Amino acid sequence: MGKEDMMKAALYCVNVFFAVFGLATTATGLWFFVQLTEFVSLRNSNHYLLDYRVYWPQVAPWLFILLGICIMFVAFCGWCGASKENRGLLGIYGVVILVIVVLQVISAILIFVFVDSEYTDRFIKDTVYDGYYNSQSNPDALKAFGRIERRLRCCGANDARDYRGFRNDLPLTCCADSYYRATCDFTDKEANERLGCAKVASVYTKIISSSIAGASLLIAVIEITGAIIAWKLFHSLREVEHYITERKEGETEC
Repeated sequence: MGKEDMMKAALYCVNVFFAVFGLATTATGLWFFVQLTEFVSLRNSNHYLLDYRVYWPQVAPWLFILLGICIMFVAFCGWCGASKENRGLLGIYGVVILVIVVLQVISAILIFVFVDSEYTDRFIKDTVYDGYYNSQSNPDALKAFGRIERRLRCCGANDARDYRGFRNDLPLTCCADSYYRATCDFTDKEANERLGCAKVASVYTKIISSSIAGASLLIAVIEITGAIIAWKLFHSLREVEHYITERKEGETEC
Protein backbone atom coordinates (compact mmCIF):
# COMPACT_ATOMS: atom_id res chain seq x y z
CA MET A 1 0.00 0.00 0.00
CA GLY A 2 1.43 3.36 -1.07
CA LYS A 3 1.76 6.45 1.07
CA GLU A 4 -1.23 8.11 -0.61
CA ASP A 5 -3.41 5.03 -0.03
CA MET A 6 -2.51 4.97 3.66
CA MET A 7 -3.35 8.65 4.06
CA LYS A 8 -6.63 8.17 2.18
CA ALA A 9 -7.57 5.25 4.44
CA ALA A 10 -6.73 7.29 7.54
CA LEU A 11 -8.77 10.22 6.24
CA TYR A 12 -11.71 7.90 5.52
CA CYS A 13 -11.67 6.64 9.12
CA VAL A 14 -11.39 10.15 10.55
CA ASN A 15 -14.31 11.40 8.46
CA VAL A 16 -16.53 8.47 9.37
CA PHE A 17 -15.86 9.36 13.00
CA PHE A 18 -16.61 13.02 12.25
CA ALA A 19 -19.90 12.12 10.57
CA VAL A 20 -21.02 9.97 13.51
CA PHE A 21 -20.04 12.66 16.01
CA GLY A 22 -21.76 15.36 13.94
CA LEU A 23 -24.95 13.31 13.77
CA ALA A 24 -24.83 12.62 17.51
CA THR A 25 -24.21 16.30 18.28
CA THR A 26 -27.12 17.39 16.09
CA ALA A 27 -29.43 14.79 17.66
CA THR A 28 -28.36 15.84 21.17
CA GLY A 29 -28.94 19.49 20.33
CA LEU A 30 -32.44 18.70 19.02
CA TRP A 31 -33.22 16.63 22.12
CA PHE A 32 -31.93 19.42 24.37
CA PHE A 33 -34.04 21.95 22.44
CA VAL A 34 -37.23 19.86 22.81
CA GLN A 35 -36.63 19.37 26.54
CA LEU A 36 -35.89 23.06 27.02
CA THR A 37 -38.95 24.11 25.03
CA GLU A 38 -41.19 22.05 27.29
CA PHE A 39 -39.42 23.49 30.30
CA VAL A 40 -39.68 27.11 29.09
CA SER A 41 -43.39 26.63 28.41
CA LEU A 42 -43.84 26.77 32.19
CA ARG A 43 -42.96 30.47 32.17
CA ASN A 44 -45.62 33.11 32.58
CA SER A 45 -45.16 35.15 29.42
CA ASN A 46 -46.81 38.21 30.98
CA HIS A 47 -43.88 38.50 33.38
CA TYR A 48 -41.35 38.71 30.57
CA LEU A 49 -42.93 41.01 28.00
CA LEU A 50 -40.03 43.46 28.33
CA ASP A 51 -37.31 40.88 28.94
CA TYR A 52 -35.38 40.66 25.67
CA ARG A 53 -32.31 38.99 27.08
CA VAL A 54 -31.09 35.74 25.55
CA TYR A 55 -30.07 33.18 28.15
CA TRP A 56 -27.31 30.67 27.52
CA PRO A 57 -29.47 27.58 28.14
CA GLN A 58 -31.56 28.79 25.18
CA VAL A 59 -28.50 29.40 22.99
CA ALA A 60 -26.60 26.17 23.74
CA PRO A 61 -28.94 23.77 21.83
CA TRP A 62 -28.62 25.87 18.66
CA LEU A 63 -24.84 25.92 18.97
CA PHE A 64 -24.83 22.12 19.18
CA ILE A 65 -27.19 21.75 16.21
CA LEU A 66 -25.19 24.11 13.99
CA LEU A 67 -21.93 22.51 15.07
CA GLY A 68 -23.20 19.02 14.24
CA ILE A 69 -24.44 20.08 10.79
CA CYS A 70 -21.11 21.78 10.01
CA ILE A 71 -19.13 18.72 11.10
CA MET A 72 -21.24 16.42 8.89
CA PHE A 73 -20.73 18.75 5.92
CA VAL A 74 -16.98 18.83 6.50
CA ALA A 75 -16.87 15.04 6.83
CA PHE A 76 -18.65 14.67 3.48
CA CYS A 77 -16.27 17.16 1.87
CA GLY A 78 -13.22 15.33 3.23
CA TRP A 79 -14.56 11.94 2.13
CA CYS A 80 -15.19 13.16 -1.43
CA GLY A 81 -11.82 14.89 -1.58
CA ALA A 82 -9.96 11.72 -0.54
CA SER A 83 -12.09 9.45 -2.72
CA LYS A 84 -11.70 11.53 -5.89
CA GLU A 85 -8.19 12.72 -5.01
CA ASN A 86 -9.45 16.24 -5.55
CA ARG A 87 -6.97 18.77 -4.21
CA GLY A 88 -9.57 21.54 -4.30
CA LEU A 89 -11.93 19.68 -1.97
CA LEU A 90 -9.05 18.70 0.30
CA GLY A 91 -7.95 22.32 0.51
CA ILE A 92 -11.46 23.48 1.37
CA TYR A 93 -11.73 20.64 3.88
CA GLY A 94 -8.53 21.66 5.66
CA VAL A 95 -9.43 25.36 5.85
CA VAL A 96 -13.03 24.80 6.96
CA ILE A 97 -12.08 22.25 9.58
CA LEU A 98 -9.59 24.67 11.12
CA VAL A 99 -12.30 27.35 11.22
CA ILE A 100 -14.66 24.87 12.90
CA VAL A 101 -12.00 24.00 15.47
CA VAL A 102 -11.62 27.68 16.35
CA LEU A 103 -15.41 28.11 16.61
CA GLN A 104 -15.69 24.95 18.74
CA VAL A 105 -13.08 26.19 21.18
CA ILE A 106 -14.73 29.64 21.42
CA SER A 107 -18.21 28.12 21.88
CA ALA A 108 -16.98 25.68 24.54
CA ILE A 109 -15.26 28.46 26.47
CA LEU A 110 -18.36 30.65 26.31
CA ILE A 111 -20.56 27.79 27.51
CA PHE A 112 -18.21 26.95 30.38
CA VAL A 113 -18.09 30.61 31.43
CA PHE A 114 -21.70 31.71 30.97
CA VAL A 115 -23.78 28.56 31.60
CA ASP A 116 -22.40 28.36 35.12
CA SER A 117 -23.48 31.88 35.98
CA GLU A 118 -26.00 33.81 38.04
CA TYR A 119 -28.10 34.60 34.95
CA THR A 120 -28.52 30.91 34.14
CA ASP A 121 -29.54 30.11 37.72
CA ARG A 122 -32.01 33.02 37.70
CA PHE A 123 -33.50 31.93 34.36
CA ILE A 124 -34.06 28.36 35.59
CA LYS A 125 -35.28 29.41 39.03
CA ASP A 126 -37.78 31.92 37.62
CA THR A 127 -39.07 29.35 35.13
CA VAL A 128 -39.57 26.68 37.81
CA TYR A 129 -41.30 29.13 40.14
CA ASP A 130 -43.62 30.23 37.34
CA GLY A 131 -44.54 26.61 36.67
CA TYR A 132 -45.06 25.90 40.35
CA TYR A 133 -47.31 28.89 41.01
CA ASN A 134 -49.30 28.39 37.80
CA SER A 135 -49.87 24.74 38.75
CA GLN A 136 -51.87 25.85 41.79
CA SER A 137 -54.69 27.23 39.64
CA ASN A 138 -54.15 25.88 36.12
CA PRO A 139 -54.71 22.12 35.45
CA ASP A 140 -52.59 22.22 32.27
CA ALA A 141 -49.73 23.89 34.14
CA LEU A 142 -50.11 21.25 36.88
CA LYS A 143 -49.69 18.47 34.31
CA ALA A 144 -46.70 20.20 32.70
CA PHE A 145 -45.00 20.79 36.04
CA GLY A 146 -45.79 17.20 37.02
CA ARG A 147 -43.95 15.93 33.92
CA ILE A 148 -40.91 17.96 34.99
CA GLU A 149 -41.12 16.51 38.52
CA ARG A 150 -41.39 12.96 37.22
CA ARG A 151 -38.61 13.34 34.65
CA LEU A 152 -36.14 15.07 36.98
CA ARG A 153 -37.25 13.17 40.11
CA CYS A 154 -37.75 16.40 42.01
CA CYS A 155 -40.58 17.81 44.12
CA GLY A 156 -41.85 21.37 44.28
CA ALA A 157 -39.89 24.48 43.42
CA ASN A 158 -37.65 24.39 46.52
CA ASP A 159 -38.70 21.04 48.03
CA ALA A 160 -41.79 19.07 49.06
CA ARG A 161 -42.72 21.62 51.73
CA ASP A 162 -43.85 24.03 49.00
CA TYR A 163 -47.10 22.12 48.71
CA ARG A 164 -48.10 22.46 52.36
CA GLY A 165 -49.58 25.90 51.82
CA PHE A 166 -52.43 24.86 49.54
CA ARG A 167 -53.00 21.09 49.69
CA ASN A 168 -53.14 18.23 52.20
CA ASP A 169 -51.02 15.77 50.27
CA LEU A 170 -48.18 15.73 47.76
CA PRO A 171 -48.78 15.26 44.01
CA LEU A 172 -48.24 11.74 42.75
CA THR A 173 -45.33 12.97 40.62
CA CYS A 174 -43.32 13.44 43.83
CA CYS A 175 -43.61 9.74 44.72
CA ALA A 176 -41.20 7.01 43.62
CA ASP A 177 -43.98 4.74 42.32
CA SER A 178 -46.45 7.43 41.36
CA TYR A 179 -47.88 5.33 38.52
CA TYR A 180 -49.30 2.80 40.99
CA ARG A 181 -49.85 4.68 44.23
CA ALA A 182 -53.26 6.17 44.94
CA THR A 183 -52.07 8.85 47.38
CA CYS A 184 -48.82 10.54 48.30
CA ASP A 185 -48.92 12.06 51.80
CA PHE A 186 -46.46 14.34 53.54
CA THR A 187 -44.90 11.44 55.46
CA ASP A 188 -43.66 9.86 52.23
CA LYS A 189 -39.91 9.46 52.73
CA GLU A 190 -39.00 9.36 49.04
CA ALA A 191 -40.93 12.53 48.20
CA ASN A 192 -39.61 14.52 51.16
CA GLU A 193 -36.01 13.57 50.40
CA ARG A 194 -36.20 14.84 46.84
CA LEU A 195 -34.61 18.15 45.95
CA GLY A 196 -36.60 21.05 44.53
CA CYS A 197 -36.95 21.24 40.76
CA ALA A 198 -35.14 24.61 40.58
CA LYS A 199 -31.96 23.04 41.95
CA VAL A 200 -32.19 19.81 39.94
CA ALA A 201 -32.98 21.56 36.64
CA SER A 202 -30.07 23.96 37.12
CA VAL A 203 -27.63 21.13 37.79
CA TYR A 204 -28.85 19.06 34.83
CA THR A 205 -28.64 22.03 32.46
CA LYS A 206 -25.06 22.72 33.48
CA ILE A 207 -24.05 19.05 33.27
CA ILE A 208 -25.51 18.56 29.78
CA SER A 209 -24.09 21.80 28.39
CA SER A 210 -20.66 21.32 29.94
CA SER A 211 -20.45 17.67 28.87
CA ILE A 212 -21.15 18.43 25.23
CA ALA A 213 -18.80 21.43 25.32
CA GLY A 214 -16.07 19.21 26.78
CA ALA A 215 -16.69 16.56 24.13
CA SER A 216 -16.37 19.25 21.46
CA LEU A 217 -12.94 20.19 22.79
CA LEU A 218 -11.81 16.56 22.66
CA ILE A 219 -13.12 16.18 19.12
CA ALA A 220 -11.22 19.32 18.14
CA VAL A 221 -7.97 17.40 18.71
CA ILE A 222 -9.07 14.69 16.27
CA GLU A 223 -10.23 17.35 13.81
CA ILE A 224 -6.75 18.89 13.87
CA THR A 225 -5.36 15.41 13.11
CA GLY A 226 -7.73 15.16 10.15
CA ALA A 227 -6.61 18.58 8.90
CA ILE A 228 -2.96 17.49 9.08
CA ILE A 229 -3.67 14.28 7.13
CA ALA A 230 -5.62 16.27 4.51
CA TRP A 231 -2.73 18.75 4.20
CA LYS A 232 -0.21 15.96 3.69
CA LEU A 233 -2.43 14.24 1.11
CA PHE A 234 -2.94 17.62 -0.60
CA HIS A 235 0.82 18.10 -1.02
CA SER A 236 1.37 14.46 -1.96
CA LEU A 237 -1.15 14.77 -4.81
CA ARG A 238 0.50 18.00 -5.94
CA GLU A 239 3.86 16.22 -6.18
CA VAL A 240 2.27 13.44 -8.24
CA GLU A 241 0.60 15.96 -10.57
CA HIS A 242 3.89 17.85 -10.94
CA TYR A 243 5.74 14.63 -11.78
CA ILE A 244 3.16 13.62 -14.40
CA THR A 245 3.27 17.08 -16.00
CA GLU A 246 7.06 16.95 -16.25
CA ARG A 247 6.88 13.49 -17.87
CA LYS A 248 4.41 14.76 -20.48
CA GLU A 249 6.55 17.78 -21.35
CA GLY A 250 9.85 15.88 -21.38
CA GLU A 251 11.11 12.84 -23.18
CA THR A 252 9.34 9.50 -22.78
CA GLU A 253 11.13 6.60 -21.20
CA CYS A 254 11.96 3.64 -23.37
